[in-house]
Amino acid sequence: MRPNSPLLALRQARQQLLETGQCPVGVLDDHLVRSWHRSLAAGLAPTGRPVTDHAGSASLRQALANSHALLAHSRPVMEYVFEQVRHRQSVVVLADSHGMLMHTLGDVSFVGKAERVALTSGASWNEAHRGTNAIGTALAERSAVEIHGGEHFLERNGFLTCAASPILSATGELMGVLDI
Repeated sequence: MRPNSPLLALRQARQQLLETGQCPVGVLDDHLVRSWHRSLAAGLAPTGRPVTDHAGSASLRQALANSHALLAHSRPVMEYVFEQVRHRQSVVVLADSHGMLMHTLGDVSFVGKAERVALTSGASWNEAHRGTNAIGTALAERSAVEIHGGEHFLERNGFLTCAASPILSATGELMGVLDI
């Protein structure tokens, strides 16, 4: 019998993954199934906490220095995108190729919520640290992704709906991710 709601189907798929190590076929997008498996392999639990929250100030300064070109080219794009989502309880995020958040622009009404789940500069949103999420999954899959609510591996991030796209250099090198 098929569940009658997408949320119920998602919960049942997660439970099956936790119990058997396998997701039901045809219920989830392939990128989500792969990401959930990577999250489990990283030792994460849906009700658990992230592995790491923030880089130290010296590490953040070094990462920002290493990402100078990415930041310089991305900030104008982020400002343009932010104008499109202003007043919609959103934040525009730039992460480096490892998932460390470099720069954020957020709607004042959403910044507090974002800070509670570490959507701030220096936080790592790599899948190995935070499970399935748009930033980490876009990095792992090297493609644009959307992660809605309960599709996040960590239940504490279930209030988020995110869309992220990798940023590639002219030679195809993964430079970072832009996320809303």
